[in-house]
Amino acid sequence: MYSFWTTKYALGGILLCCAALAGCDNMIQEVDVAPSSFPPKLAVSATIDTDSGAFNLCFTEMRSLGSYKTWKSEYRTIICKGVVSLYEDDNPTPLYRIVDGDNGQGFDMSLRPSVSGFFIEKKGLPLKAGSAYRLTLEIEGYPTASATVVMPTPPAVEDIALDTGQKIRKRYPYFIGRTGGQEVEGRMDFYPLNLRLTDGSRDRDYYMFRLEATTVRPYYDSYVIPYSIAIANSALIQDNPDMEAEQQLGNNMSDVFLFERMLLSDVSFANATGAIELLLQEEAVKAVAPLPCSQQLEHTSIAIYISHLSQVAYEHHRSLALQRNEIGFFVEPVPIVSNIENGYGCFAAFSTVRKTVYEYYTCASDISYLEY
Repeated sequence: MYSFWTTKYALGGILLCCAALAGCDNMIQEVDVAPSSFPPKLAVSATIDTDSGAFNLCFTEMRSLGSYKTWKSEYRTIICKGVVSLYEDDNPTPLYRIVDGDNGQGFDMSLRPSVSGFFIEKKGLPLKAGSAYRLTLEIEGYPTASATVVMPTPPAVEDIALDTGQKIRKRYPYFIGRTGGQEVEGRMDFYPLNLRLTDGSRDRDYYMFRLEATTVRPYYDSYVIPYSIAIANSALIQDNPDMEAEQQLGNNMSDVFLFERMLLSDVSFANATGAIELLLQEEAVKAVAPLPCSQQLEHTSIAIYISHLSQVAYEHHRSLALQRNEIGFFVEPVPIVSNIENGYGCFAAFSTVRKTVYEYYTCASDISYLEY
């Protein structure tokens, strides 16, 4: 009898499961979403910067979700003929043009673990504030992609000074890089870097800060070391997109924030002059007097780069930061801001000023590890 009832209940459970599965199957519907399937377009990342007249361009193929119905390798070779042109204002003659890639064999837009599409950097272009720049990519097999930006005015920076006589110690640093943020273990010491930044526009303006140390040695190539730029006054970065994405705004624990590249707006000094106190890591300021000696082997200069950004550059960066940190099963994806017509991505303009904040010479007696 026990065996009979056990078998009966087991069969009943199986029937109930089958019924439930059948019911679920009836609930499955295929929804035809128009944006889920479209021909491949170009994904473009491009910048122009008045610092050294730089034009940076990277692009590859952007595929829709629908294109994955037909399996294709992510790392397949994609080489196409075409023309990339950069125009200034209404001049019909391009300011710069690339035909069939940098070697004349076509644009290699292949995606590989160490390479993300075609990339080129050109310096020495006479970029001017107030001019409109139009970028066009006419690549065979893809719609012509284009975008236009206006070069912002240079940031009005004055009274910049590094105070090496005052050391500031912070106990709870938080670092924000390009791939996210994390707490830094241990205390860190800084020197205050003060400057004044004047905002002369009634519109919202956006700025970016970064630090680099350039070292030059005779008979050797110079090398550049990027340093994080730090700030303790969270009011100045109240609309920083990385802080927003990391949900660090209002964080009472961290007492200093370090950035690879720090963005801020004029929200706290709109149409006025703002006093901004940044912090430079102690390790960047070597304990060597900034004086020449009889045998100079190295000359190091630490410079701050302050860029006035076009608005689309800020909005694009913000959307990327929010998407990077807000992806989840129950989270709605953040749409990426794009100004590329017939494509995806961003063409951004940076008007940059460079200010040397500290420099020093390293003498032969101070360097024992160099061999000549």
